[in-house]
Amino acid sequence: MSADPFGTAALRSSTLDGWVASPTRLAEDAAAEADLVTVGYRDRLLTELAANAADAAAAAGVVGELSIWVDGDELHVANTGEPLTVEGVRSLAALRVSAKTPTGGQIGRFGVGFTATATVADRVEVRSRTGSIVFDRAQTVEAVREAGLSGDTVPVLRLVWPSEVRPGAGAGSNTEGFDTEVVLSLREPSGPLIEAMLAQAPDLVVELAALQRITVGGVEIEAERSAGPGVADDEASSAIVTVSVSGAGSSSTQRWLEVTRGGTRWLVDADGGRTPDHDVLRAPTPTDIELSLPCRCITDLALTPDRRHLHPRAEIRYAAAGYVDLLLLLDPVRRLQLVPELHLARNRDDVRLIEAVREQLRDTAWLPGADGEALLPSRSVVLIGLTDRLAEILAEHFADLVHPDISLAQHLPTMGRLGVEELGLAALAERLGGLQHEPSWWHDLYEALAPLVSTGREVEELGALPLPRSDGRMSVGVRGLFVSDRIATPMRWIPTVHTDARHSLLERLGVQELSVTDALADPALRVLIEDIDPEGAGDDGLAAEICAVLRADPDAAVPTWLATLPLLDTDGELRPADELLLPDSPLLSVLVDDHPFGVVDDEVVSECGAGELRRLGVGWGFLTVDDELPVAPDHDLPDEEDWWDTLPDAPERLTAVRDLDLIDDRSWSEALTMMATDEDIAPLLADRDGYTSWWLRRHAEVDGLLLGEYRAPSDEILAGIIDPLDHPHADALVGALARLEPDTAVDADLLLTRLGDPERDISAGAAVMVHAAVVAACRRGVIDPADVEVPERVRTIAGIVTERAVVVDQPWFLQAVPDLEAVLAGPTITPADAEVLATLLDLPLGSEEYTATVRDPGDAATWAHPEAVRFGAERGVEVPRGQVRLHDELWISLRSADSQRDIRVRWWVEDGVTHLERRASSTS
Repeated sequence: MSADPFGTAALRSSTLDGWVASPTRLAEDAAAEADLVTVGYRDRLLTELAANAADAAAAAGVVGELSIWVDGDELHVANTGEPLTVEGVRSLAALRVSAKTPTGGQIGRFGVGFTATATVADRVEVRSRTGSIVFDRAQTVEAVREAGLSGDTVPVLRLVWPSEVRPGAGAGSNTEGFDTEVVLSLREPSGPLIEAMLAQAPDLVVELAALQRITVGGVEIEAERSAGPGVADDEASSAIVTVSVSGAGSSSTQRWLEVTRGGTRWLVDADGGRTPDHDVLRAPTPTDIELSLPCRCITDLALTPDRRHLHPRAEIRYAAAGYVDLLLLLDPVRRLQLVPELHLARNRDDVRLIEAVREQLRDTAWLPGADGEALLPSRSVVLIGLTDRLAEILAEHFADLVHPDISLAQHLPTMGRLGVEELGLAALAERLGGLQHEPSWWHDLYEALAPLVSTGREVEELGALPLPRSDGRMSVGVRGLFVSDRIATPMRWIPTVHTDARHSLLERLGVQELSVTDALADPALRVLIEDIDPEGAGDDGLAAEICAVLRADPDAAVPTWLATLPLLDTDGELRPADELLLPDSPLLSVLVDDHPFGVVDDEVVSECGAGELRRLGVGWGFLTVDDELPVAPDHDLPDEEDWWDTLPDAPERLTAVRDLDLIDDRSWSEALTMMATDEDIAPLLADRDGYTSWWLRRHAEVDGLLLGEYRAPSDEILAGIIDPLDHPHADALVGALARLEPDTAVDADLLLTRLGDPERDISAGAAVMVHAAVVAACRRGVIDPADVEVPERVRTIAGIVTERAVVVDQPWFLQAVPDLEAVLAGPTITPADAEVLATLLDLPLGSEEYTATVRDPGDAATWAHPEAVRFGAERGVEVPRGQVRLHDELWISLRSADSQRDIRVRWWVEDGVTHLERRASSTS
């Protein structure tokens, strides 16, 4: 190899000749280099060396690598790629002359980047496998002086000398596999410089695509490029750039997503990391042009020679290409986060670039749509609060709906500036009008809409929301609509939301809850029923609808007027429900032959259901009349007015068995069984004051006797007086049977007549209780004694029946009146009760029938005498504080109209004086 392969001697000679010929040229070269060192390339040493390394690797078609290490006060920078050439040396030794062509795709093109080496060193060696050169300020000063010029101020990089040193010649060399090595004799310690290089290297391996690896003092920074996600446009491409930093006991990795279109590359953190608040334009290495865009921009736009600013002819708007391609590869939220904002712009270039990007964003489909497709912002709408579920439901009909991940109020200003319109709930409801879907689809829609409705404002906005009705039609808005937990069938008289569409949101919007009871009581239904022409064909469907509603709630109250619903009978005629019986109704077997009922048509029973027809009023067993707070006897019950007259006040509720007068007299036993075994009617049979029991007592006959002439088998008080009813459910009919307390004069007649029946074996005690009950009824005013028929015979306390007797009205007369004649009005003798009984039985009182006189006056005493006290204590009464007379033997003379006799007694009262027989001398 030649000692001077690059002809450096000729280069030095020509340069020195020029300086000698024009010393000003020397000053100009020194000043120009000084400007570049102190201003243009003051902090770009690694950047320019890396750019040169990248160009060398690209020119040689090899993997670009750069290795940096320090040996003493020397900084070594080795790279792979094309080695030194004659043209390259000439370019390095010249000022603003480059061996690279502008169309070759290389980075360096001004011939001044190598000047960055002079910012840190006065001696610069370039060792290459094709030869080595050296620049040295001291040698230049000496050469200038030898040429007769002043050597105080000289450029470092104008005079070049050949060197015999080859790459890797120094101690600690690490140049194996490298083609060129730059050695810088540093003026300052290397520590800060190495730190700066370590900070710059991760960005450089990204910016310089031809440079794959940079090693700085044992720390390796490597960029690995792999294919990125597919880009829709063939003019753009994507890649994943993974930058790893390892060494010095630690390691880190960062991944970049890069999209390239034309001469611009846009990059973001591939893992969603936060983008710095601001960056600089890179072309491809950093410039001084600050950018506020949230993505990194690397472009091939022309720069000024110092590579810090755009060339005046460069148009930064062209760098916007590819921005939309990048956004299309990101998730919805991140796309919106990367929309640049003009108000954040840092300079004019930044403003122009942002405007260019936003122009593309407005005119290109990139905004994430709810259906996954990209949307043009100016033709998009955003529904604030849109959820994934709501988006899924609406996507079929709302192709312009923005993705739910960005449908938040915080994103609205950004989207609005791009032309996106907000879709309010009112507009949403309007756009939903006319859609045809199954009710379950609407339920899902309401479920998804519910989280968006939190205040009265949202409720008002959804006033026109479509709702599917049970009858298959759609309603706009909730006005007049109802929902029901139970009713699933359509009702022509009440518009209800279809069961499959029901959701709690609808109640919040104003749909009213409807119970089965309310549905049946609705006035519109009553109008429908009243409008049915009994002579016409009727309305088959209405009955089925009503029965379906009844079926929904077995416990719902049924208004009485529903019994007027016309139904088809077996003769093909329409008749009110309460005038019909079900086929095979047991009631048919107990009615008179000419009863007025019809029989429901079998097809109607099949469509409506027997149970529901019964609740409507169609007969199966006995039917009842129900009326809350009745005001008059106007319920078409037989003898209702007579019963009403027996009541002290109008009843709070009337519940009664109807049509009792249609029972065949021969069928009362079966009829009573039907009523007693009907759980609804059975309670009425125990209600003595109710209409049903009242009527049965007076009109129902069993074995030739009225029901009121029988007693319950369990009623032992009336045993012997009233015969028990021979019926399997007799005790359940207690309200319709006789009892001890008479309700009417007829009941009293029955009791008193049965007491006077000599064929009956009745105890004296039972007779007394009956007398007491009848008297009590008269005293209460329940019975007028004048209405009671006088019995032919009465029963005395001897238990016998007689036509002649007296009613004992004073307790002491019991000692004188024979038991065969004595009749008692109650267990305790009171004059008032005795007088009432005497009137009822047309008998004299004991005190009227007999006159008694105490035979001798006796010994006077007071009520405090021991005998008087003993007498009162024995009888359980207090002796009146009147006069008391004591007798050894107390005799009275008892006279009647046809007899007189003396009788010894224990005590007697005469003219207010109590006569007592002394106990010691008493023998009776």
